[in-house]
Amino acid sequence: MPAGPAGQRLQLLFEGVYMNAEVWVNGQSLGRHPYGYTSFWYDVTDLVKPGVTNVLAVQVQNEGINSRWYSGSGIYRHVWLTARAPVHVAQWGTSFTTPEVTAAAAQVRAATTLRNASAQAAEVMLVTRIRNAKGQEVAKTESAQALAAGATVDVAQRLSIKSPERWSVDRPYLYSALTEVRQGGRVVDQVETPIGVRTISFDAQNGFRLNGQPLKLKGGCIHHDHGPLGSKSYDRAEERKVELLKASGYNALRCSHNPPAPALLAACDRLGMLVIDEAFDSWREPKNPYDYHLYFDQWWQHDVASMVRRDRNHPSIIMWSLGNEIPERGKPAGVKTAKMLGDYIRGWTPPGPSPPP
Repeated sequence: MPAGPAGQRLQLLFEGVYMNAEVWVNGQSLGRHPYGYTSFWYDVTDLVKPGVTNVLAVQVQNEGINSRWYSGSGIYRHVWLTARAPVHVAQWGTSFTTPEVTAAAAQVRAATTLRNASAQAAEVMLVTRIRNAKGQEVAKTESAQALAAGATVDVAQRLSIKSPERWSVDRPYLYSALTEVRQGGRVVDQVETPIGVRTISFDAQNGFRLNGQPLKLKGGCIHHDHGPLGSKSYDRAEERKVELLKASGYNALRCSHNPPAPALLAACDRLGMLVIDEAFDSWREPKNPYDYHLYFDQWWQHDVASMVRRDRNHPSIIMWSLGNEIPERGKPAGVKTAKMLGDYIRGWTPPGPSPPP
């Protein structure tokens, strides 16, 4: 590692490791992550030594029968090492919704989680800009914010886009939201988030409506593998999968039975494919001896938060699925667990709770 600016924080993010991963940096364990389909990250600042060779080790324990489909094994999605300023936007710390959309204007609610990882209090300016597909700025707002040393805060903002272009399956128009953290007049951190302006609703009379218009979901359920390419997530393979299904008449996908790779959701945003993002294939009762039921009670909050916080800005996502063919369905325990999961997901709507430790 080359020596970087003083005070920078290093973050190590895994998009997916199947399964039971434990991670070490220079012989120091960072922890373990059982679920093979949710993304996870660590702050490795204090363990990485500049100017010398550092050793990153990942052990995967994929033992026993733990899946009902071909899961693959090992590090099958991207791994990222990023350097952040001490005061920065937290991992998956941006949230954008469009609760009110008319032909004249779209009201955009932005919620940003800021983190001060330094030992000193900080005064920052949070600037949020929205640009159209041509790169032209169409909305801007800024908020002054004080952060105590070591603090994490949620900042709510509102913006308005005049004469908005709406995201739809036939015209998947994307805006870009640029979130900037300014300290002493200088940009110290920024995050770019693709967003779509659209409204969705479900009711007994009209079914599903996108932008106020009834729309039937025509699609199917997909697994994460790519046939002869195996389970490794190649960005182009994720995109090609969506292209082929779109050309076959699909307008909707269900990610069975787990959160997908980020590249697939990005392709759905660009190409106009609706998505049902699914959390689990089992809760407390097993389908296989070594599946997720072994970890549910200890890990469900962490994994649900990872799914929702990572994926919540995708305009393609219209629904969160709590699970697939759950053995507890139809039982009092299943009703209780479903309500617990649903309430927790709804709790992540802006501004949402602070990130889990």
